[in-house]
Amino acid sequence: MNRTACPSLLQARPAWAPRLARGFSLVEMAVVLLIVGLLASVFLPATNTMLDNSRRKETRAKLEALEQSLVRFAVVNRRLPCPANGALAAGNPEQGLEQPHPGTAACTAVALTNGVVPWRTLGLAQGDVTDAWNTLVSYRVWAGAAVAASSLTQPDGLNMSNLDPATQNAQIQAFLQARGFRACNANPCAVGAAAELSSRTGMTGAAFVLISHGANRVGGFSAEGLYLATANGPGPGALENINFNAQAPRTTTPNDFYIDANYAENPAAYFDDIVLRPAVMSTVQGANLGPRPAP
Repeated sequence: MNRTACPSLLQARPAWAPRLARGFSLVEMAVVLLIVGLLASVFLPATNTMLDNSRRKETRAKLEALEQSLVRFAVVNRRLPCPANGALAAGNPEQGLEQPHPGTAACTAVALTNGVVPWRTLGLAQGDVTDAWNTLVSYRVWAGAAVAASSLTQPDGLNMSNLDPATQNAQIQAFLQARGFRACNANPCAVGAAAELSSRTGMTGAAFVLISHGANRVGGFSAEGLYLATANGPGPGALENINFNAQAPRTTTPNDFYIDANYAENPAAYFDDIVLRPAVMSTVQGANLGPRPAP
């Protein structure tokens, strides 16, 4: 038998037999990694932007809900609550309660300095006063020793129901011009300047200011009571420094204002705070304590 003319079955590979698997070469792997990198460079920034926008929208909604909770408190108590002390650690029996507790006409200095929304006083959960980056919302209320006579946390501090618009316009004007933070979108911010967004002289001063310290979290308190002095990412810009917590409320002219400005990514002027600043009059009216004719 001619072996060359009739190969053995052991040497012949049937047509149906699979080819042996072959691994990727280094060149092929490099091409795949390059493609993945290019796709990531295109889509990751867009994904991060969408995530950040979603968090900002979520936080804005939380601030608006907190405003309504503070107004409901005023309906019952005819005043605004003092802040809670954001520096208290988790488990502290006073964490989340207005200071002093129970409330009095004068808020404690440490609460005003480290002021966060008093969630337990308002009947809320801690998560309700925590923004989308897990930072407690700062709460700066028109109160304290520097404004004791016009403090909105004193008994009947928001009550204007004894003022008649028909006969007491001067008293209404005096009430509003003595109360409320200014808000500006620039610094310095002179009274009456274009940068002034809330104004006591214009009777639009802010009864309180709610501040989310944004994605970089700097200037706020964590849920565990830790002060966040270092930015988690870019910033802070100079305007963000004005909104920092852990300092006395800004009640002394000319620095009696907080910043409410547009989001800015420029590292030299970074600003990612989200601010809500309802006017004294809108807060009074929301609590149904506005001026009305005497019976």
